[in-house]
Amino acid sequence: MLDDIIEKLKSIRLHITMSAVVCVVLGFIFLIWPTQVTNLIAYIVGILLVVIGAIQAGSKIINEENRSSGLLIGALILIIGIWIIVHPETAVSLIPIVIGVVLVVSGVQELSLAFTAKNVDSSSWGWMIAGAALTIVFGIICICVAFNIVTIAMRLLGLFLIYDGISSMLMVHHVNVAERVVDSTVTKEEDIDDFF
Repeated sequence: MLDDIIEKLKSIRLHITMSAVVCVVLGFIFLIWPTQVTNLIAYIVGILLVVIGAIQAGSKIINEENRSSGLLIGALILIIGIWIIVHPETAVSLIPIVIGVVLVVSGVQELSLAFTAKNVDSSSWGWMIAGAALTIVFGIICICVAFNIVTIAMRLLGLFLIYDGISSMLMVHHVNVAERVVDSTVTKEEDIDDFF
C-alpha cells in the first residue's frame, strides 16, 4: 500500500516536472519569437475557419433547407479564413483595434454618465470624468499600437510560462529534498533500534 502511494507520488512529480519543462520552453518561444507565434496562431485559426466554412457551404449544397443563407454564411467564413491565412499580421492586429474601439465607446459612455452625475450635483463626478478619460486614452493606445500590444502580450505570456515552469520545478525539488531528509532520519532511527 505504502509502495503504491510512493510510486503514485513519483509519477505525479514526474508529470509536474515534464509540464514545467514544457512551460519553460514555450515561455522562451513566446518571449523570443512573439510575432511568429501570433502568426502561427492566426494560421491555425484561418485553417479552422476555412474548414468550417467549407463544411458549412458543402452541407447546404446537399441540404436544400435554408440553402442560400447557409451557403452565404459558409462562403463568408471561408473567405475570412483565407484572408487570415494570407494576412496573419493584419488579422492579429485587428484584435487590439477592436478592443480599443470598445474601450473608446465605453469611455465616451462613461463620460456622458459623469456629466450627468455633475448635473445632479454628485460629489464624485470629477473621479468619474478622470476614469472615463483614462478608458478613452487606453482605447486610443490600443488602436494606435495594435500590433505592438500583441507582441508585448505574447512576451508577457512567455514570462508567465517561464515563471510557472521554474516555480513548479523548484517545488518538486524542495519536496524531493525534504523526502530524502525524512528517509534518512527514518533509516537512522531504524538502525538504532536494530543496534539495541
